[in-house]
Amino acid sequence: MGEIADNAVGSLAELLRYPDDLSKISSIKERLLRDKAAIDLQLKSGVQTQLDITTNGLKNILDSKALVGDLSNELMNLNTLCAQAENMVPGFAQINRVAKVRRNFLAVEDVMRNLQGLPAKLDEIEAMIDADGKDIFGPMTNFLRIHFELSRLRDFRDQAMFQAARSSEDAKCTLQKYFTRLDNVSQEFDAILFDIAENLLEVLREGNSSLIVRWAKVIDVDERLDAKAKILNSASESHKELARHLSMHSQPMGMTRTQRNYDEKLTECIKRGARDVFQNCVSTFPDDPSTLLDNLYWVTRDILFAKADLTNYVPANWKLTNRFVAAYHQEMYILFKTLVTKETDAGLLLKIVRWSQKYNDTLVNELKIPSEQLTPPLLDGQEEQILDDYMRLICLKIEEWMTNLQKTEYNEFIERAQAPDVDPESKYGLANTPIVFQMLNQQVNVGIDSDEIRVVSGVIHECKRQLLLRQQKWINVVRDEVQKSNAAMDEVPGGLLEYCIAVANDQVRGADYTENIINRQVNVNVDVLVHSDEDRNVQSNMVRDLEDAMDGFIATAKSCVLEMVGMVMFDLQPSFANLFKSSWYTPPVTTTAPDGTSTSAPASVVIQEVIRTFEEYNSELTEHFNPDLFQIYIDDLLEATLAAYLSAISKNKGASLSPRSIDQIKSDVAMMYPFFTTFTDNDHVESQLNGIEAFMGLASGDKVGAVEAFRTLKESFPDAPMKFVEDVLRAREDLDSKSLKEYMETIRRECAPLIMNPASDRRTYMSRLYR
Repeated sequence: MGEIADNAVGSLAELLRYPDDLSKISSIKERLLRDKAAIDLQLKSGVQTQLDITTNGLKNILDSKALVGDLSNELMNLNTLCAQAENMVPGFAQINRVAKVRRNFLAVEDVMRNLQGLPAKLDEIEAMIDADGKDIFGPMTNFLRIHFELSRLRDFRDQAMFQAARSSEDAKCTLQKYFTRLDNVSQEFDAILFDIAENLLEVLREGNSSLIVRWAKVIDVDERLDAKAKILNSASESHKELARHLSMHSQPMGMTRTQRNYDEKLTECIKRGARDVFQNCVSTFPDDPSTLLDNLYWVTRDILFAKADLTNYVPANWKLTNRFVAAYHQEMYILFKTLVTKETDAGLLLKIVRWSQKYNDTLVNELKIPSEQLTPPLLDGQEEQILDDYMRLICLKIEEWMTNLQKTEYNEFIERAQAPDVDPESKYGLANTPIVFQMLNQQVNVGIDSDEIRVVSGVIHECKRQLLLRQQKWINVVRDEVQKSNAAMDEVPGGLLEYCIAVANDQVRGADYTENIINRQVNVNVDVLVHSDEDRNVQSNMVRDLEDAMDGFIATAKSCVLEMVGMVMFDLQPSFANLFKSSWYTPPVTTTAPDGTSTSAPASVVIQEVIRTFEEYNSELTEHFNPDLFQIYIDDLLEATLAAYLSAISKNKGASLSPRSIDQIKSDVAMMYPFFTTFTDNDHVESQLNGIEAFMGLASGDKVGAVEAFRTLKESFPDAPMKFVEDVLRAREDLDSKSLKEYMETIRRECAPLIMNPASDRRTYMSRLYR
């Protein structure tokens, strides 16, 4: 019912694919009702036809039963008339006894004659067996004659033993001993017969088709006689009274024959032959399952040979192909059971599944063997489970290798015993990253070798998981090492900046390597495994998984950049601690322009120290850092610098603002601007410096100017906190507490819409002021 419901939902989804289809529900309903009425009519007609056929069949069965009953009654009447006729002949009983005595006398005479000639006949049969040499690959010219003579003796033995059934035990034992040699010769012939049956294919390959025909004739004749005897015995059981009467005048033929049952024994011989062939093959490769699978090509070859060639020499009703398929398939099933264990490695599991699939395809599609004959399935229908196990083994191997590699590279990062690797472009990197992706590519290829897109999908998902774990681990390791360095720089190994550069660079390389997997593996190699829309969705999911990993690499690289910026800013804490204090102010310095004009501005000693520190770090970064990441570094450094500069007004104890401060701030900005514009876009630097422009407006303007400065600040930096505005106004030497309150009330009143509903939710460096 669940499947029917799913199909119904699927059909409904096809009909109502788009929102506009809802308007067509009425027409769709009418069309479905018309279709239903047509189908109901067809079903009603079909049911009536089948009902008529069944009714006629039942009538014929009842008529046949009546005819059989009439025939039985007629036979019994005939038997009664015969019995009554005996009374019409004078002395019939005496005549009957004399006739019976004569028949018995002749039968005894025949038995004596056959018993006397039995040794000579057996000598002759044994001589023919010896002449043939029991070589089933030889011509065996006496095979049919042996069977003919032996069958006559066996029929005689069965008849004699039946006639002796009412004799004494001593007589029966004596007679049984007399036939012992015949039994031995019969067993010897049967052994040859069964040996041929076990090696039918090899006998035919040797070109001994004549023997196959004679062998089939022997079995066919005996099977027909067995069937005849069974019918007679069945008739005797069904009509015991008639059989008793007939036995008074003739011998009941069915009762005397010992069933040969060659048909059943033939099936057992084919099974034994298949078992021997498989055991020989397995013993040839006892400890090499992979090579064993490579050498099982003869299985389908033998089945094809049996179907295409052997069946030409045996009766069609034997259905010999079915027997070979059943025997070989059973042995294959047992063999695969032994191969698939918990210890079986991933490569062998894949090979087993692929061999099983090829085996089924060959038999069903090429040899036209009905699939229902291939039961039980070679792997009990567990191919999907085995492929899942195969996928899990690959994933476990990926996890194991990644764990081992990560331990090594994390220890190298923490110990920093030697400098990181340098590529031909003088960029720092980690030695293990190429190894990681070489391993991942190999495992993706192993998944692709399975020819199952869901296996590849599982491997790709595990690659993503491991890469994300690796990225998060790097974020944590870099953060921890930076914190250790900031806490006690003299107690940690040097080279932290160089290794941070290497880790960040490697994230970009990782993103490039991941993109190569998408372009070369998923979009090319995996594409041959796509056979349906579902497969296409799986492929798309693989791309998304790897794109997530790429995003993670970029995020990790940015995290490393932020940690490096944090290292720089930590070194500059003493410098920023002097801002807006007395030590910040420096005497004016007069400079003369080429045109002879002179200008005077403060020297900005604090910012000079900051810029020198930046330049010291840049000497390492510009040479060994990825250019794209360096650009991110500069942008982050600019924001961190401005955040540190502006937050100093509230963090530095004793900080204050006076008219003199504006000139010092302008001087600081004039020094920062050329440094940052050397590495990044002028417009971007100016947009970020708008925060300081608004800061100066708050630091020096009247109420109107302060309102305009705040409005400018919120428009450029919507996340600017009100606390910052209040701290700037509080630091002004020209405002007392009352004036501060008035300024704040004016700003809140005039700029209420901007405060309550900022122009955007964009995050800027203003959010960092109070971290």
